[in-house]
Amino acid sequence: MRLKDWTVLVIPHDEFQAHRFKVSRFIILSLMLLVLGSAAGVSYLVLSSSRKNFDYLRYINLQRENRILTQKLGDVEGKIEKMDSQINGLMEENQQFRSVAGLGLLDEEIREVGVGGTFMGAREELLEINTSLARRLYGQDEQVDVLLRKTALIQQSLEEAISSIESSKEKWSCYPSIMPAKGYISSHFGKRSHPIYHVSQYHNGIDISCAAGEPIIAPADGKVVLVKRQIGYGLTVAVDHGYGLLTRFAHCSKAEVKVGQRVKRGDLIALVGQSGITTGPNLHYEVYLDGQARDPMKFILDNHVP
Repeated sequence: MRLKDWTVLVIPHDEFQAHRFKVSRFIILSLMLLVLGSAAGVSYLVLSSSRKNFDYLRYINLQRENRILTQKLGDVEGKIEKMDSQINGLMEENQQFRSVAGLGLLDEEIREVGVGGTFMGAREELLEINTSLARRLYGQDEQVDVLLRKTALIQQSLEEAISSIESSKEKWSCYPSIMPAKGYISSHFGKRSHPIYHVSQYHNGIDISCAAGEPIIAPADGKVVLVKRQIGYGLTVAVDHGYGLLTRFAHCSKAEVKVGQRVKRGDLIALVGQSGITTGPNLHYEVYLDGQARDPMKFILDNHVP
């Protein structure tokens, strides 16, 4: 529709004469455009302000979420570190178990269960956004993968060891795998200063400090081959377990077995005493393999008497 000129009449209350004003089409059109422009500008400002407020709230929420996730990541890192320590301990026990089963020990390189790989895809994108957080996150991701591989290796190794033990139960029953008496180890295997003579000497066994009269049990099946008093050792009992293994128990107060007697793991063989050269009641315990003294703790799977 074509816009026409407008005539505006103004009639004051106290006058009879009317005032006539003519408004051209150009002015009307300009006023209309001005009103529409102002309305559009106000709408834009309102929308822009609302968007900025929304973006700011979103930014605050993202910061809060980032702080929470960073804290959670720290908690996860602590748990993974604890799991790593526990799994490494299980790996050491697995090595000991393999030795008991007559299997070769796992090489260090195999125990590391390493694999190849690089950052790809989403990892590169996160690295660009937050390098420090990304490296922590993917470092823990890789550590979890390592722990899973170590767990799988331990499981596979234990299954192999169990299979080996089951196929040689008789040999296993003759392995001195338990502590022969209750107490604490007061002197370890290896070089030491003699507690009485105070000279350096090699200690062929371990000393288990405990009360006089405490029972001494056979750490494995075998045959008693010695019950006699020996210089320095006092009353001594020795058990031949076969397969080149022999155990000896010194400083006893009383022997509960005789030479030639067969014993089972856990059978009472003697009582703790203070015979021979010793500073107090204790059990001196030795293990020999093919005639060579070995550290008894290398054979023991548990440190308590069943």
